[in-house]
Parts: sequence; structure tokens; C-alpha cells
Amino acid sequence: MTGDRRVLCLTPNPAWDVTYGVDRLDPGEALRVRSVAARAGGKGVNVARVVRALGGDSVAVAPVGGLLGPAFAADLEAAGPPAPRVPGAGGRRPAGAVVPEHAGPDDGGHPTVLNEPGAPLTAQEWALFVRTAVGLAGDGTVVTISGSLPAGTTQDRFVDLVRSLREAGCPVHVDASGPGLLWAARAGADLLKPNRAELAEATGVPGLAEGVAALQGLGARAVVVTDGEKGLAAFEPGSTTPAARARLDVPVQGNPTGAGDAAMAALAVSAGRPWAERLALTVATSAAAVLQPVAGEVDPQDVRRLGARVLTENLTDTRTTED
Repeated sequence: MTGDRRVLCLTPNPAWDVTYGVDRLDPGEALRVRSVAARAGGKGVNVARVVRALGGDSVAVAPVGGLLGPAFAADLEAAGPPAPRVPGAGGRRPAGAVVPEHAGPDDGGHPTVLNEPGAPLTAQEWALFVRTAVGLAGDGTVVTISGSLPAGTTQDRFVDLVRSLREAGCPVHVDASGPGLLWAARAGADLLKPNRAELAEATGVPGLAEGVAALQGLGARAVVVTDGEKGLAAFEPGSTTPAARARLDVPVQGNPTGAGDAAMAALAVSAGRPWAERLALTVATSAAAVLQPVAGEVDPQDVRRLGARVLTENLTDTRTTED
């Protein structure tokens, strides 16, 4: 399904994810929890898991420490993706998702997620994180950097991380929001994947083309914008006209918490292919993630089945250049 791409998945601010299943989310009421799942998480960890589910080779890298550190490391090892341990003195942040089976009057059936900020990394810990990542970055490896950044992360730190990986010969894909999205653009990231709201918030302009132009003006290369049920639009370097668009014929219902991470995994394993093909796989993989009760999982059969329902508009017939 994926070819022979190797993906190095970085999570600078990992979490211990706890997903609670409830009948319905009623604010202000005592809720009976029907199911609980706890696992090592953070966006990059989810990306690594989905890459493996798609048949690819992934390595997850995250700082590990605190009371939850041993459980986090053990869960990653049990999941399969190799996970070099990068020590961090701070504790891993808990992150809770409350997923209702039935829609309530206030939530529309969407999950409610509580994300703690996470512990800062010292200069020494950040430097070790960068050295570990660069040391694992082989020629042709696609690197993903996903999720929030630890408290105290500076532009210089983040730009140095992206540039060091690019200098090692790796295309770098970034899924970040706020200042991190702008920093990734300034560092010349090969692909940025904001959603439409994140693009507008970071750049300060509401229009899709204008937001993409703002990122490219800072130094970004390709940009893929996710827009909910409207699907994805891919913009090549230097262009504010989409190279391709893709969406599912009818949206699926479920838990969308890990849909963006699944999209990152699909974009990484399909690097170098034509945009229409990449977006079709990305839409199908993202939708397959919605069908799973926890983030970081897809069923390959769901990906194949949903792939037949993807509507793709191919505006240019070019291959992407991330080799």
C-alpha cells in the first residue's frame, strides 16, 4: 500500500492519552464511563502507529520522563515502532478525551479533549532530542514533527531542529499550530499541514490562498490544508492555486481525534507521488481513523474500502519533489 518509505516521527511534547467512552456528554452532570483506554500518545506517536498500519516503517522519537515515563516507554515498545529513549526530567502530560456514543445538545457528538501543557525541556534535553533525531535520519527518510511544543520552546530551537534534519538530507513535514507553524515555514519545511482555522489564526488572514501565500512568503514549500468535510487542498511551492483537491463522498461518523495524525502518516508514506494520488490516500486514511475508538489506529481494510469513495480533483499532473 505504501512502498518503501521510512518515516521518522518526532513528538517534542508527548502525552499519556486516556480515552473515556460515555453514552452522552452532559456538562455539569456525573457521567458513567463505559470504556477506558490509556496509551502512549502525542501526535507524532499516533503518526508512527498509522505508518505501521499502512505497511510502512516508522521510528517514534519523544522525550520520556517523570512518573508516567516507564509506562509510556513500555507501551511504545509493545506497540511495535522502535522508540529510542530520549530522557526528559519533566513528567509526561496526561491528555484526556471524552468520546460520546450519542450526540448531546451541546457537543453534536464530538469528543471533548483536555490537553495539559507539558513540561519544558532544558537546553541540554532539547539538544539531545535534536541529536537523536538527526542521528536516526537516513537518506530518503521522511521526518514528521507533530503536535504542540514544550513550554519554553523558542523559534531558534525549532528552526534549528527543522534545518538540521533538512541538512541531513530528509524532507521534513510539520503539523503545528500558532507560532510553531510560522517557525516551521521560516525554517523551510518541505510540507506544512495546517487546518483552515490554524492557517487563519497563525497568519492573521482569513482567505485560503492568502494564508498559503503568507506561509510561502516566510519560506514554506508545499502546503496541504485540511478543511473538515470539504477535504484537502494541496499547494505546490510558490503556488496559491491548488494542485489537487480530495474529499470523501459522504463524511463518516465517529471519533475524529486522530484524523489529522492519520493524514500526516499518509502524506509521509506517499511522498514523491502525484498530488491526486497522495490526497486520495490521505483522505481515506483520515476517514478510517475516525472509525476507530482511539487515536493512532486505522484498519487497512477500511482505508481500501474508503479509498473507493474519495472524490479527487486533479488540477496539475505533477509528482511532488520530496526525494
